[in-house]
Amino acid sequence: MINFIPRNCKEDGMSLSKRDRKVQPSDGKTFPVDPIAEIKATLAIEVADALRRDFGDGPLQIKRMARLMGVNPRTVKNWLRTDNGPNGAGLIVLMRHSKAVTAAVLNMADRNIEGAAAKEAGSRRELRSMLRDLLDHLGPD
Repeated sequence: MINFIPRNCKEDGMSLSKRDRKVQPSDGKTFPVDPIAEIKATLAIEVADALRRDFGDGPLQIKRMARLMGVNPRTVKNWLRTDNGPNGAGLIVLMRHSKAVTAAVLNMADRNIEGAAAKEAGSRRELRSMLRDLLDHLGPD
């Protein structure tokens, strides 16, 4: 086996100098977090939690989820362990069979439809109440 030692490094095992570190920023700032990698990690966690809420995580439930979604049980185990998350098509299939996964994905996308619908219904009630008060204030014709 050939050991590579940079020219400016001593052979006694000392670490590389700062000049040799290709990824070190020159101004001392840290590199920004990759937003896609962050979303993938969060998605894996959210999907695993949602699947546990809807189906559980026992061996029979894993087999049932695998049959419903047309995937290998090992794939479902990986989702539940958050080793990885589903791909796009797999996510769509999951959303068809799990309301919790659908709600989690919409919540991650800031599209909380249930919350928006409840807020809209509350706004309508408030508007009706204000209109009744206004009509009562105006009195009969």
